[in-house]
Amino acid sequence: MTNPAQNQIEFDYSKYGFRDEENYTYKSAKGLNEEIVRTISRMKNEPEWMLQRRLKALDIFNKKPLPVTGMWANPKLAELDFQDIFYYVRPGEKSEKSWDDVPENIKNTFEKLGIPEAEQKFLAGVGAQYESESVYHSLREEWQKQGVVFLDMDTALREYPEIVKEHFGTIIPAADNKFAALNTAVWSGGSFVYVPKGVKVTIPLQAYFRINAENMGQFERTLIIVDEDADVTYIEGCTAPVYTTNSLHSAVVEIIVRKGGRCRYTTIQNWSNNIFNLVTKRAVAYEDASMEWVDGNIGCLAEGSTVTTPTGIKTIESLELGDHVLSYDDQTGQLVFRSVIAKRYSGEQPVHTVNVGERKLVVTANHPFYSYTYNPDAAKKLGRYELAYVRADHLKEAIVPRTSLDYGAPYQLQKPWLVTEFQSLNQYNSDLKMSRTRESRMAEIEYTTDDMMWMFGYWVGDGNIEIKAAKTEGVVRFAKVGFSTPRTDRARGRLVETMAALVDAKPTERADGVHLNWNSKELAEFFTINGFKGKATDKRVPTWVWSLPESQRLAFVAGYLDADGTVTETKRRFSLKSANQQLLADVASLLVTLGITSRLQTEFSEPRTVTILGYECTAHGSYRLDFALDSRLLPFVSNQLREKATNCVPVQNQYNRTVGRSQIQLPESVEIVNVSVSAASAELVRTWDIEVEDTGNFVSQGFIVHNSRLTMKYPAVYLMGRGAKGEVLSVAYAGEGQHQDAGAKMVHAAPDTTSRITNKSVSKNGGRTTYRGLAKVLPGAHNAKVNVVCDALILDDRSASDTIPYIEIEEDTATIAHEATVGKIGEEQLFYLMSRGLDEAESLSMIVLGFMEPFTRELPMEYAVELNRLIQMEMEGSVG
Repeated sequence: MTNPAQNQIEFDYSKYGFRDEENYTYKSAKGLNEEIVRTISRMKNEPEWMLQRRLKALDIFNKKPLPVTGMWANPKLAELDFQDIFYYVRPGEKSEKSWDDVPENIKNTFEKLGIPEAEQKFLAGVGAQYESESVYHSLREEWQKQGVVFLDMDTALREYPEIVKEHFGTIIPAADNKFAALNTAVWSGGSFVYVPKGVKVTIPLQAYFRINAENMGQFERTLIIVDEDADVTYIEGCTAPVYTTNSLHSAVVEIIVRKGGRCRYTTIQNWSNNIFNLVTKRAVAYEDASMEWVDGNIGCLAEGSTVTTPTGIKTIESLELGDHVLSYDDQTGQLVFRSVIAKRYSGEQPVHTVNVGERKLVVTANHPFYSYTYNPDAAKKLGRYELAYVRADHLKEAIVPRTSLDYGAPYQLQKPWLVTEFQSLNQYNSDLKMSRTRESRMAEIEYTTDDMMWMFGYWVGDGNIEIKAAKTEGVVRFAKVGFSTPRTDRARGRLVETMAALVDAKPTERADGVHLNWNSKELAEFFTINGFKGKATDKRVPTWVWSLPESQRLAFVAGYLDADGTVTETKRRFSLKSANQQLLADVASLLVTLGITSRLQTEFSEPRTVTILGYECTAHGSYRLDFALDSRLLPFVSNQLREKATNCVPVQNQYNRTVGRSQIQLPESVEIVNVSVSAASAELVRTWDIEVEDTGNFVSQGFIVHNSRLTMKYPAVYLMGRGAKGEVLSVAYAGEGQHQDAGAKMVHAAPDTTSRITNKSVSKNGGRTTYRGLAKVLPGAHNAKVNVVCDALILDDRSASDTIPYIEIEEDTATIAHEATVGKIGEEQLFYLMSRGLDEAESLSMIVLGFMEPFTRELPMEYAVELNRLIQMEMEGSVG
């Protein structure tokens, strides 16, 4: 039997990810402005009062800042570009009541998704919205006869204008939050439900929302009014195909449940991972009314991009949950290490290359970079530019680290093997196996030091190794380590001192006085086995150098500078020259870990004759790496180079940048640089994303980038009348690379009210789930009862679950209960079920289904059957 930690289960909703060719009767230009709002209202032929509400909401939206800080906010929102969205896409002229009249391409889309089969099987009514408009609404005649109204919101505005005007925006006013204001300004479609007094709709109504267009914004508005002693269940489903650019779903749902009424609102959704799902859902329940939310959440950088960890750089795909990565704390201005809490493979996508000099990062178009944006709502005299995250394809300047966090550890050096084995013979045996042990002439140095790394850097620039083999196979006749270092060289004395501390051997000088050799097979092997080998054109920096402490990385670069570097005084920079382009690229990458930006230049790439130290030779290419005179390097370079660098005229402080009238204040740990962004690649590239705790950003190849995409959704119930009841039941499922954040808000404003929040979460294969909720009891809400239950099922040792409750009690008589449990699937459970004849997949699915039963039993039978089938199918063949 396999270890449960290896079990793989996944909800696969790929059948929803198809996309259709765009074929619309109207599609607005991108961007949000007053003219777009007026166009939407005019094309819908709305009354003047609705237009005025839209325009007022637009003004509120423009004035409200993005909620990137605070209890219910997230800095990921900063990557949203409101001017890169289509706010109105009209697929047809009207909403049809007959399925036969729906345009064929749209009908095909919904038939793939099971509409209208669901209506034919068991629903009281179905509504379907495609992009901005409702394309189909139908209500069974038996409910129409009882006065039930189930229309798309636009039709309701025409046929029931007074009811809509009376209730629209009363539960969630435009000023409630920025996204409620946005929805009020550009809303289109959605559902209107009215259930008269005493009418109980015993089978569900369903609405289905589909985003098809790229960069599409969908802003449906749903208003449900349940009159006294009435009862209704409403089911909402949502899907979208996967695009490389973001789309926005910003809905508003307002529900009014009057005395004795009951409403259940169920959401089953599968937005793709490029959808910002920013929804405001709120209900008010009056005397003895009941409101229930049932919520189901079933849930970049190019592969090879490197991220700095405490032990060196790692590729993004090799990171594990719990690994620590370099991050930037914008509150303190310090670089810090933060834990990876989620990781996701994001599929194959087109990518862009963002670069400043040799800082290069390959990312999808929508990945957010730390930069700044223009805020028209800020006071003009203070400047209107502010720090923010900007998506890659809109990036012009980036804020990047100009220093580093001292991480890493000295490297344990490999020692030469001093035993030589060889074959021999004598008068008794012609096949003797002999060995000879050499006495070590090297000092007992186990780990790298600053001096040793300087020496290795000097060798990379001016060193060579010569090894002569003996006639006997595997035996070295002699070997030597040499350095091209003239008698007048600025670093020759330091080199001799460093080598004397390393090896007990005197150097020999070539007759021309420009070269020193240390004749030692042991020394040559020491250099070689630790990665320092090759000729001038094929030397490389060993990978372990990236994992060293800051001082040793600086010393290594300084040694290379003393060998092949110069100071360009007029431009205040160091320059390194080499015929080895790849070697300079290695150094450029190493400089990025130190927060130093470099630029690699090609001086010539065709062979030519050059004179070096009086000798004519053929150079196959010449390349130059330029970078700033960083003061951290100065203690490690030779006195001559240090004096030359120190005498350069200081440049103006560049850590603060004036943009327009704004003086953007930055700590000395970062600076603003101009960047270039390539066009999208023609080929698709494997991409990954990670989520980092707390700061939410990480440093990859010298850029500060943020976790991408976001879902924010916290259904709320305001209990306004005595005896009112509220319930939220949610399930979240997090697989590899996912972080599902589910929550709820309960506000008790009347006596004898009762609320219950039940959150069920399943995490596996490194996934993470989080419950975040608010329970609030206002003064005067005597005898309020609040019960919060959070149950988490963790399927392996790499997954995790968090509970973050906010409780605000302002009434002494309130009763509050909060219970949180975490369980794991163990060997014993699987063994018991398998001993009864079930295979491992069946056993695992039975455990998960049993755990989710409180959720699935609240779904209509067909939905529960489908959910169960999905779980069972995904267990098959995916364990072990």
